[in-house]
Amino acid sequence: MPKKILVVDNHPLILELLSSFLEKEGHAVRVAQDGLSALDVLDDFTPDIMFIDLVMPNISGDKLCRIVRAMPHLQDVFVVILSAIVSEGETDFLSYGADACIAKGSVKNIFLHVQELIADSGKRATREWEPRIFGLEGICQREITKELLHSQRHLELVLDHMSEGVVRITREQKIIYVNASAVDLFEQPEEKILGANFPGLFQEPYASSVRHLVENVNHHSVHVGEDEEILLGHKRLLLHFLSIPEDENGAILALVRDITKSKEDEARMREYGEHLSGLVEERTLSLTETNKRLQKEIVERTKVEKSLARAHSRLLTVLDSLDAIIYVVNMTSYEILFMNRHARETFGEGAGRICWTVMQCGKDGPCDFCSNEKVMAINGVTRDRGGGVYVWENCNSITGRWYEHHDRVIKWVGDLRVKLSIGTDISERKSEENQERELRELLEERVSQRTAEIEKIHRQLLHAEKLSAVGKLAASIAHEFNNPICGIRNVLDGLKRQSCLEGENLQMVELAIRECERIAKLTKDLQSFNRPTSGIETRVDVHAALEDILLLCRKNLKNKGISLLKEFASSLPRVQAVEDQLKQVFLNLLTNAEESITGKTGTITVRTEGRGGFVAVQFQDTGHGIAQEDQPRIFEPFFSTKSAAKGTGLGLAVSYGIVTRHGGTIEVESAIGIGSIFTVLLPVEGRT
Repeated sequence: MPKKILVVDNHPLILELLSSFLEKEGHAVRVAQDGLSALDVLDDFTPDIMFIDLVMPNISGDKLCRIVRAMPHLQDVFVVILSAIVSEGETDFLSYGADACIAKGSVKNIFLHVQELIADSGKRATREWEPRIFGLEGICQREITKELLHSQRHLELVLDHMSEGVVRITREQKIIYVNASAVDLFEQPEEKILGANFPGLFQEPYASSVRHLVENVNHHSVHVGEDEEILLGHKRLLLHFLSIPEDENGAILALVRDITKSKEDEARMREYGEHLSGLVEERTLSLTETNKRLQKEIVERTKVEKSLARAHSRLLTVLDSLDAIIYVVNMTSYEILFMNRHARETFGEGAGRICWTVMQCGKDGPCDFCSNEKVMAINGVTRDRGGGVYVWENCNSITGRWYEHHDRVIKWVGDLRVKLSIGTDISERKSEENQERELRELLEERVSQRTAEIEKIHRQLLHAEKLSAVGKLAASIAHEFNNPICGIRNVLDGLKRQSCLEGENLQMVELAIRECERIAKLTKDLQSFNRPTSGIETRVDVHAALEDILLLCRKNLKNKGISLLKEFASSLPRVQAVEDQLKQVFLNLLTNAEESITGKTGTITVRTEGRGGFVAVQFQDTGHGIAQEDQPRIFEPFFSTKSAAKGTGLGLAVSYGIVTRHGGTIEVESAIGIGSIFTVLLPVEGRT
């Protein structure tokens, strides 16, 4: 369906090409070269669609859009912005009141987007329409254009913040630009002011005066309103007209200022001046007498001021002689009002500057530890007692030294309440405190270590004393048991040989003999537990002793499905020991490892290594492990985690006794379900 279209562009070629294209498409087309011309066209032409260039003389595209949207009969017109700078600037076409934007690229692409928008213009009032910028693809930013846009925005921002009204007028006296102050002065929306006749804003006879001045502006500035009255309603205005030589259209710049109040003030000042003249004459005589009295007071005050100056000088001398940082700061503005000599030498001259910029490093705002609120709170609580002191410490970020500050609120010049701060260098004290704390921590650590060592030795002594006492008791009991058992055994042997025992009776006698043998072995073990070694100590090859024991046990371990691994050190020193007793220890530990593996398979690892002046022999198994609560008791006689049928509880106790008599020890690590590691530590040089 053909549309009525208005094309507004200051570029003649774009205007000609676009209008010709639209006319060939069957549309009714009107054209305008700038915003002002477009307003003239809109007086007798109501378009369906408007294509508006963004950057134009005589009312720019964005302002023309706003004017169009302010016209009731053009509320539904479909407005499209044509922009060659859309990629360089942030073109917020929606804020202008436009419905879409086309980036000026190739003519072909412009025509394609124009056709697309004409076809979709009917969707404007529906949810299907989505405002966007067409033709950005293939458009590259131009830095100089971007820079000019930023410069233009900066200029517009400056103009909008001027107190004077700024109006740009064509030679035909039409308004093509107003700043915010001018809009306020004329008390009309910008959309109604733009395009209006400038003299027409005034009533007669002021309109004629303004019209005459505008017509006669050439290369010189013209102003009116200072002496001749120019009124806009109740406002008296000062108008200053300037020609713009660089403007090819001969535009005129008008600066408009509201001088109503200043003129009223001038009138009041004239009246007041006349009144003052009368008063001056009346009071001249009284002032003469007063002057005499004042001269006398001045002499007296001069004496007082000199006395105060001397006192002030003495006070400054005292403050400057103190080896402390003293300063006074305004607690509202944070401005430094005074610094003593020591503060100036430390931080430089700071009077009149913000405190954190002088006394701290890299701060762009009040310090987190600022004491203003705290010192005010203390002062509020103790106001009746003359003000409180807030004491605090900090490490200064500039000097790197610690200071103790005493802050209080005092009255300054003009009854201003300010903060007086006195900072004393406590870096040496802090250093001593840190050293004392470090020494205390080191001492506590050493005490803890020594306490742990003493507790360990104490436990070992208690264990050794317990084993010794139990061993003596066990040996004594074994000795007392040995003779009766031998007698019983002899009687049973004789009864078996001389009696004709058969069946169950013979079995009972044989069982009794076996139990006597078991008791005899038990008493022998008990005696071995406490009996000092009777063997001769020699330099024993630990590896050779281990190989002898492993040779005895290897077949039995293989039959039970237990793997035996050896991890012997490449070289190991001989130890001073009784060889057969060491073999007994190794055999006991290997037997315990074997019995702890209750499954079908398992692994026993025998490992040797040198540890300083000791030789370490480890027996590691993959058995069921020993509970944590049982581990402290495993070396006690008669204590066993195995059933009574499998052990007497003397194997580890005997082994522990042998090793300790050699000056060594046995360590154990165990976890349920993982296994155990028994480590025998033997001194290379034997007992010491």
